Amino acid sequence: MNFAAGQSWTYRVARGFEASRLLIGAVATFDGDRNIICCAAIHAPRRHADGHLDMITVPFIPMTDAAFCASVIALDESAAELPEGFVEKFTEWSNDSRGLTAFTVPFDGFLDHMITDQLAELAGLSAA
Repeated sequence: MNFAAGQSWTYRVARGFEASRLLIGAVATFDGDRNIICCAAIHAPRRHADGHLDMITVPFIPMTDAAFCASVIALDESAAELPEGFVEKFTEWSNDSRGLTAFTVPFDGFLDHMITDQLAELAGLSAA
């Protein structure tokens, strides 16, 4: 798949949140062949401690192109603007002296799932 800044993608998300999209703000390329898709999630689900869900915006999610590809379903032709906070978070990430880290696991709409899955992958375990 060809990913580019400005694209809006549907992705695998919880029922009731089908309007959520992953919006590409930038594609960072390293070593000539390693790409990191810098995106935002709009209308993503957030589960509260009592179990109810509401919608949130996640302004910045850096993902390897493989993780992004495993997350998305189809290119959405409708235009959507990047949320406030994307540019600031992208700049912070770009200038981070610890390196340009990125998620290597797919996004399902829940950032806490993504973090759990990433930690499990790093530990060599499969996430539940």
